[in-house]
Amino acid sequence: MNTTWRRLVLDLAEVQSEGENRMAKMRRWYRAGYVLTIGAALLAACSQNGGDPGKAAGSETAPAPETGFPEPVTLHYYTNDNTKWLEIEQKLIASKFPNVTLKVTLEKEQKMDQLAAVGEIPDFLSFSLGSFWDLKNYALVSDMTPLMKKYKFDESRFIPGVMDGVRSYSDRGEVLLLPFELNSNVLFYNKGIFDKFGVTYPQDGMTWEQISELARKVSRIEGGTEYKGFMFQHQNLVWKNQLGLPFVDPKTNKAAINTSEWKKWLDVMGGFYFLPNNDYKSLTFYKEQTIAMWTGPNIVSSVVEAAASNGLNWDVTTLPQFADNPSGGTQMIAPFYAIPPTSKHKDEAFRLIAYLLSEEVQVAKARQGKVPIVNSPAATQVYAADLPGVAGKNMGAFLKDKIGKPAVVTPYDGIAKDVFYKTALGKDFYTRAKDVNTILRETEEEINRKIAEMPRK
Repeated sequence: MNTTWRRLVLDLAEVQSEGENRMAKMRRWYRAGYVLTIGAALLAACSQNGGDPGKAAGSETAPAPETGFPEPVTLHYYTNDNTKWLEIEQKLIASKFPNVTLKVTLEKEQKMDQLAAVGEIPDFLSFSLGSFWDLKNYALVSDMTPLMKKYKFDESRFIPGVMDGVRSYSDRGEVLLLPFELNSNVLFYNKGIFDKFGVTYPQDGMTWEQISELARKVSRIEGGTEYKGFMFQHQNLVWKNQLGLPFVDPKTNKAAINTSEWKKWLDVMGGFYFLPNNDYKSLTFYKEQTIAMWTGPNIVSSVVEAAASNGLNWDVTTLPQFADNPSGGTQMIAPFYAIPPTSKHKDEAFRLIAYLLSEEVQVAKARQGKVPIVNSPAATQVYAADLPGVAGKNMGAFLKDKIGKPAVVTPYDGIAKDVFYKTALGKDFYTRAKDVNTILRETEEEINRKIAEMPRK
């Protein structure tokens, strides 16, 4: 590993361990109006010894760094700070494009409407998928197909399902976003609870129905302690939408969740709360250590930290599937890059995006537990290699969460999903205050009411 990449790997490890403290420092820089000029240190390192510690400074064989652009350029980068990896991305860009200066604006400091009002249009941006329609409404995304053709960007680099998911966000098949990592789900489980009750651990490839039977066996009250067989993060599983069901009818812009298919989803997922001793409780998998199985957003770093301090004995399996899953996987949830139509530096911005989607960068991130979004044996082989506390764990499960056939997408899906997980899986449901049919009808009515209140653009 050359010097530059060794430094980047060390920085990746620092980001993983320091977490929010590191990001707090970054935010103070941004609030102060700091414009981060990147590349000086890495440029010096590369130009002195070509990244090889064995070569003397000034060696004639040391290659000069690739500047990428003939003239220095400043690119305005707008982000909702959806990742702790922002600083690492900047260093990676610096190593490849030392002529680039990034001016970073955080969405939390300047909202989209404020940005549009002052005419401060970014050159490129990165956001979580839930923000896509807001960005589109503010004309901050554009079709990148021409740039992909111009720079021979091979979209087959992505794993199956990604580009189908991307194009589902445009009724004209445009590429308005390019995802840069996958938010894959797994099933976390507490081996100690299974050992305590002599129950076999869950395995890869199980169905929700099989998990329900396992949960029934470990949902107990023992010595005054309630052990829950299975809990899940409601919002996450609704967004994952494993059955690939529509939330809103694109022809009528009305809710489409009062159906037999959504009733099946609610019967299976909500049905966990009706198992004996597995009623809903707000608990944390890695703190109380009373949840046998849990799924939701990736919490592996928190689990590793908890295991080091409280002895949590854990592992993971693949996300369970419905016995009959027509979508063949889960819906793509991925943060993405985009380029506004009025960007002054579309070509430069796209070249940076293409580099950040290269195997080189994906491998660097994969080593620290970011699920690669590209077809890369090199990335999958080193997945989580630099993460502490995961030796012997089934980390390959993170790579098996397949992207299913995309569901019908509408601008009102965010509203529908928000209402669904709060209402359909709300207190009236899990306390059995209302039956499933009533819950779905009232949920649909609430979605339609909120859609009607939305301003038409």
